Amino acid sequence: MSSNTSMYYFYEKTVQEFIDEYQFIDCQPVGQRLPVYTKGNSKEVGIILSILAGESIGMITLMKIDSSTMNRKQRREFERTYKKESIDGGHRKRAIWAFYTNKFKVGGKFYTDLSDEERDNFLNMKLSFTLYNPLNTGQKGRIFRNLNKTTDVNFIEMLNSYGIIPVANYVREKVRLIDQINNPYHLLFSYHTTPKDEIVYDYLTFDNDRLKLDHLLARIVHRYVSFPKGLLGGTSDEQLETMYQQENFVISPSISTKIDAHLDFLRTMADHSRQSISRRGLTQHDFKVLSALYLYLVDTYKVFNINDAEALFKTFSTANEALRNKEGKFSKIFHSKINRKTGLMEKSGYTVNLMYTRYINAPQTDDKTTEAVSYLIKEMGDIEHLLDIKDPIKAFSMSQKRAKLAEQGFICAIDGMMLSMKDAHAGHIVAHTKGGKTVYNNLAMVRACHNIDMGTMNLNEYKETLPSVHPVGCRPIKKAA
Repeated sequence: MSSNTSMYYFYEKTVQEFIDEYQFIDCQPVGQRLPVYTKGNSKEVGIILSILAGESIGMITLMKIDSSTMNRKQRREFERTYKKESIDGGHRKRAIWAFYTNKFKVGGKFYTDLSDEERDNFLNMKLSFTLYNPLNTGQKGRIFRNLNKTTDVNFIEMLNSYGIIPVANYVREKVRLIDQINNPYHLLFSYHTTPKDEIVYDYLTFDNDRLKLDHLLARIVHRYVSFPKGLLGGTSDEQLETMYQQENFVISPSISTKIDAHLDFLRTMADHSRQSISRRGLTQHDFKVLSALYLYLVDTYKVFNINDAEALFKTFSTANEALRNKEGKFSKIFHSKINRKTGLMEKSGYTVNLMYTRYINAPQTDDKTTEAVSYLIKEMGDIEHLLDIKDPIKAFSMSQKRAKLAEQGFICAIDGMMLSMKDAHAGHIVAHTKGGKTVYNNLAMVRACHNIDMGTMNLNEYKETLPSVHPVGCRPIKKAA
């Protein structure tokens, strides 16, 4: 039985007919929700019980795949496998196939344990389908969202339904394996499966149910893309939606490298968490607060390495637990805020402990995210000794060089001889490679040959070598009077 329109048509097939063509249907396209893993396969069991009871499981929505828009390789791969793509009803389709292939029990029975009559009833049950003609990405996403307005579809699942657009692709391919492309997702999200086919993450104590990980990463991506000069802050769902709506959106290689460094930091912290007494990876709270801490470090120190990752994790963990458990130095202090009407600082009536926990779970707001991190940093104390801080600015400005040479009386800071601007180099007193910053009080104007010969040495270290090591290329200079 079928009914046609110019855009789609309705038809019915038995479960047996659906099973026969299952391998030709892409039941987990990139824009659709991931499988929902429920204890005891309760969702899947409910679907099969409905079919066994002769009840409708609702309309399943598919789309014909248009291979004409694909390149040759894509067309060859899809035409060899998929003819149709799921738009809505992926859970139902996958549940039917999983039960048919003995992946879970219903009423204590696998499919092969059913009687002949029960199997016949199951296979002859009619399913209802809507089949659309080929649609573009925007149309697929709109149909999915409209179909799910009355069901429990969360915000990030709606964003994921935008399908094949750059930012959606970037987020999902960084977080999870996409079967169609076998992408190399980030190691932070590596996982293994149990004998019951349940996914267990190696570095995280929570999973990607309802695309939680996609949502967390999307917020991180938004900060790097939209606020590169002030990373720490909040990201609202409205801002995320705006980002996802930009079909020509591009994440540059430099930004992608910074995001990878962010995820590398989280994985390092998760590794030390697994080696600690708790023997666990990062919780959702840990993921959020460590992400905020990393953004703070990048904002504050620009370029740095972590000298002792284990010590940094332990310092964080101690401060974090103290704040959460009201045991910290500052956790019992009452939180204060500015009264917008009077402009005066007032106590809010809430302790720092309570506000810290609340604010970490309110990632939409700049002020709350920043304030939560300020509590953590204060509780952690001095952490700079755990970092190798490198100033990202390597070159002094011309005005700085001219002012310093004049301050030195046009004399080289190393050999004490007359020095002109054309023969001068700007040298770091404490070498840049050893953490010296490119600031005026770390600047010395020196003869070019000295600066070249000095290499990565500090200026004072180099001067001590002068009695025994003659700088190459320096001609005899008349001493200043």
